[in-house]
Amino acid sequence: MRQKLDKIKISLNRLQAQKSALEFKLKKQENKQRKARTRTLIQLGGLLDITPLPSICEINLGDDLQLEYLDKAATLLGILVTAANQLPDTVCENVLAQFKNIGIKFLKQKKLEI
Repeated sequence: MRQKLDKIKISLNRLQAQKSALEFKLKKQENKQRKARTRTLIQLGGLLDITPLPSICEINLGDDLQLEYLDKAATLLGILVTAANQLPDTVCENVLAQFKNIGIKFLKQKKLEI
């Protein structure tokens, strides 16, 4: 009986170790996804920052758009939603290529200004 109990304890310990290893892998994957999302959001903010939209909405670097300047955030969001709504439901590759070329020209222009 004692040997059976010891075997069960050993099996339980192994299962708990496997569970811990899987939880660690899951947490690591979730952390990786969170960091990737954060990186993308920062890059999107950087792209938005080089457009004239923040100045149009009177948004200054350092403004807290969640607490103090919600009206400015709402204005910017309204502009973006309006622009997005003017696009067709599906955008063909030709149109995307035109947008890409406009973006490349804009980035090159901004690079020269810096």
